[in-house]
Parts: sequence; C-alpha cells; structure tokens
Amino acid sequence: MKNINDKNKCAGENDMRCYSFDGGLRPLSETPENAAENLLVIMSPVEAKDAAFFGNTRPPVISPHDSQLCWQKNEPNAILGQVRTPARANRTTVRFTFAWTQSRIVAVDYDGALCGLVEQLAESHARFSGSADGFFVDLLMALVEDDLMYIQQLETRVMNLEQAVLSNDTARFIDHMSVLRRELHRNNRYYAQLSEFAMSLQENDGGCVSGHSVKRLGYFLRKISALREETQMLREYASQVSGEYQAQVDIAQNRIMKLLTIVTTVFLPLSLIVGWYGMNFSNMPELDWAYGYPAVIVMSILVVLGCIAFFKRRHFW
Repeated sequence: MKNINDKNKCAGENDMRCYSFDGGLRPLSETPENAAENLLVIMSPVEAKDAAFFGNTRPPVISPHDSQLCWQKNEPNAILGQVRTPARANRTTVRFTFAWTQSRIVAVDYDGALCGLVEQLAESHARFSGSADGFFVDLLMALVEDDLMYIQQLETRVMNLEQAVLSNDTARFIDHMSVLRRELHRNNRYYAQLSEFAMSLQENDGGCVSGHSVKRLGYFLRKISALREETQMLREYASQVSGEYQAQVDIAQNRIMKLLTIVTTVFLPLSLIVGWYGMNFSNMPELDWAYGYPAVIVMSILVVLGCIAFFKRRHFW
C-alpha cells in the first residue's frame, strides 16, 4: 500500500466525492440522486454542516476532546461510528465518521486521509469492494496493512535503546524511552478498540454485513489480535530495557558510594592522629622531640599506604 500522504486531501475543501459499488468501487463524475443505492459518499467537515445527507443518515461529529479512537453503535436503520488511527511518523492520522445503511455509506473525512485510502482501493480494483460491507472490510484491512512493518520499526528502536544501555550511552535514554512507551500504549489501546469495533460489526445487528464479510471480519480480528500481542510483547521488552537501565544506574551509584567509603576509611586513621595530637597537653614527649613532626608525617603516609594495600588485597579497590 502506498503512503496515504501521496494522495490529494479533501478535508476542508468543497470537494464531495461519490463512488458506486456497482461492478466494483468506481468514482462517479456527478452527484447521484438522494435515493441512489450502492453508494459511497465522502465529504469534508465543512460540507457536512449543510449537506443534504443521503437517506437522512447523518454521521456523528468528532469531538476534539474525545479520547476514544474507534467506536460504533447500531441505530434502527443504520450503523454510526468513528475510526481514528494514532499518529505515526510514516503517515498522518486517519480520522473519519460514518453512517452506514445496508447499501450506502456516508463518511466525513476530517484529515483528507480517507480520500487517499479510497482512491488506492479504487485504483487497485479491490476484490471485495463491490458492496458496502465488502468495501468497509477492505478499508479496515487497508488501515492495518503496514502495521506489522511499523511494529518492527518500534522493535528496532527498543533494541537500539538496549544497545545504548549496554554501551553506557544513556544521555537521553529516559526521553527516548518515554516517547516509545507512550507510542506503544497508544497503539495497544487502538488495537483494543479496533477489535471491539470489528466484533460489534461481526454481530451484524443492523443487517448491513453479509455472511462472507462476517468471515472476513473474523480474519481481520485474528490479524488485530496478532498485532496487539506483538505490541504487548514490545511493551514488556521496553520494560525490561528500562529495568536494565535502572540496574546500570544502581551499579554506577554503588561504585560512587564504594569509592567514597574507601576514601573515608583510608583517611579515618589520619583523623584519629590529628585528634590525638590536637589534645591540649604540654608534656607530650613527641612535642619536644626533634624528629617528632617528621615522624608523624611518615606514620601518616604509612597508615594511608597500609590501608590502600589492604583494600587492594581484598579486591575492594
């Protein structure tokens, strides 16, 4: 599948696009009648405000504060829903809402990315896009077509972070790992919601999905399940790498504390000597001895060297 950014966007423009499902997905040059069947209509949010919707079906409006990525609900005569993919480095977010009757789909494209996906399906002569339900399953498949490659890229990023930890190159480890873990969490939530979305379609309460499309939804669910398992494994892998980083930090801190302890222990006898000769006694024989001061210097040096030799022999140094 080509990158959807390569296609022309239609969000925010007065460029309603209509497609027919008769004989496969094909674009229509003219807007059909309101009662037309086997029809896909894609419009921008600007057009959706004043458009006369086909069959009086009105797609829901995406709220800027809505944290839910995918959902759908069954109305008496239609299925209403929303699909929103998480933002990724290799493609823009796909955001659209839809109202789906048995033979017609009216969609509002919020970023223009849906137009690109539909154009790709039309150009590739998608095998099952000769009906509304077949097209919708093809569209869901297209949304996750490149996701396994994307997950492999995430795995490479985790492996690079692990190698950086082993090489003690952890200058910006926390920043990179935080971004990566948020990305993994966002994708895991997306696959969970997309799975619920597909299972609700599979129940076919509104009678919009044929038996063959129900089977294909089963395959789609298995694919989503596999992608979610891969994402969860990556989350565990990222947690293990974070544990390795914390272990490296603990080891470095232990080395510093060990060095400080050794230095303190080496100079502790010198503190005793200073305290000893700092006592206010005038009759100490060493004070009147001509070699008293050099003797104290030599004794201090011997004490320090003796402590160092002791720690090296015990492999503490």
